[in-house]
Amino acid sequence: MAKSNSNRLSYGLIILVVGIIYLLSKTGILMNIPYAERLMNVGTFFLIAGIIFLLTKAEKTMGIIFTGIGLIMNFDFFFGWLRNYSSLIVPVALIAIGLGMVITSRR
Repeated sequence: MAKSNSNRLSYGLIILVVGIIYLLSKTGILMNIPYAERLMNVGTFFLIAGIIFLLTKAEKTMGIIFTGIGLIMNFDFFFGWLRNYSSLIVPVALIAIGLGMVITSRR
C-alpha cells in the first residue's frame, strides 16, 4: 500500500508541475520570466520528473535516469561554455559509460 501512495505522490506532483508550467505558458506569464522559453521542452520535463522521483521515491533508479536524460537534453543550457565541444560530448560519454560497465562487470 505504501508503494502505491508513493507512486501517486510522484506522478501527481509531476502532473501538477507540468500543468502549472503549461498554464503559465498559455497565459503568457512565462514569457516575462528570463530563460522561460527553455521550460517548454521535453528535456525540462524529464529533468522535473527525475528530480521529483529522486525526492519522493525510495528506489532512485528512475529518478537518476530521468535526471540524466534531462541534463543531456538541456546540456547547452547548463554548460553553454562547452558549446565548441558539444559534438564530442555524447560519443565520449557513451564510451565512458560503456567502459565503466565493462570494467565493473562481474565475470
